[in-house]
Amino acid sequence: MPSIVTDASTRPVSLPSDTSAEIDFQTDVVTMPVRLCNLPPFNAIASQVLALTADPDIDLGRISRVIQGDPAFAADILFLANSSLFGFPSRMHSLSHAIALLGLERIKALGVTVAMRGFLGTRTLSLLQCWRHSVACALVCEEISAIFEISGEQAYTAGIMHDIGRLGLLKTYGKEMTSILKAEYASMPEVLQAEREALHVDHARAGSWLVEHWCLPNDFSEICEHHHDVPDAADSGILQLVKAACGMADAIGFPAVKCQQRPSYDDAVWPLKPRLAGKAAPWEEDLRAIVTARLVAFER
Repeated sequence: MPSIVTDASTRPVSLPSDTSAEIDFQTDVVTMPVRLCNLPPFNAIASQVLALTADPDIDLGRISRVIQGDPAFAADILFLANSSLFGFPSRMHSLSHAIALLGLERIKALGVTVAMRGFLGTRTLSLLQCWRHSVACALVCEEISAIFEISGEQAYTAGIMHDIGRLGLLKTYGKEMTSILKAEYASMPEVLQAEREALHVDHARAGSWLVEHWCLPNDFSEICEHHHDVPDAADSGILQLVKAACGMADAIGFPAVKCQQRPSYDDAVWPLKPRLAGKAAPWEEDLRAIVTARLVAFER
């Protein structure tokens, strides 16, 4: 089983000479991935939907049958499809109708959203704070997806998954992560360092490990691990998109953690400039209003 805490990005820790303290530290290192393993597995129906939608020629009826194998999951998908989160103009009364109308990518986005909501379980204030950031990032991804020539549904799905590591650590190390999230930091690198000092791993690496452990698509692993890296023209388009959207979500008021050096909106959209070709990025107030209104669907 791979170990996330021995990653090269982990800050070395000086161990006390006391034997019991060293054993405690070693135990903590060993149990870190085990605790993540003890998280509920990613929803099996959502995993099947992700696998099936990878085939553009898949029979929609087959996807419908898979989803209907879990009536509660199917009901949640239909509820979200009819919610203000996605804003479809016509009401859908059956799952088969929704799938036929929405298509593969949108059903995948809905499936991942339902799975993520179920993964959260009982929502503490810290979980809700992180969840709002994830949804805001997903919605911003969707809004700017055309700039990267990526479908809105694919962009949304990447955004909703980008911080799964932070959510996972909150569920397994609630006390430590809550303390980290309540503090204020100079910058995001300082947040990641605080996570490594408290847990011997940061949420970016933890998210990548979880995605691999759950056998989800490799794109998610890259996005989880590198979404806080400095923008790089050599990155894949979807990673560039998520990096930009994550910063924009912070700038419009949906950060997962407080940073004194939170970028201004102009700074956050700067990585988009080479792709805009003279067009304007979304207006800050317009984007904030869109995200706020659509988040209401998750608050009910």
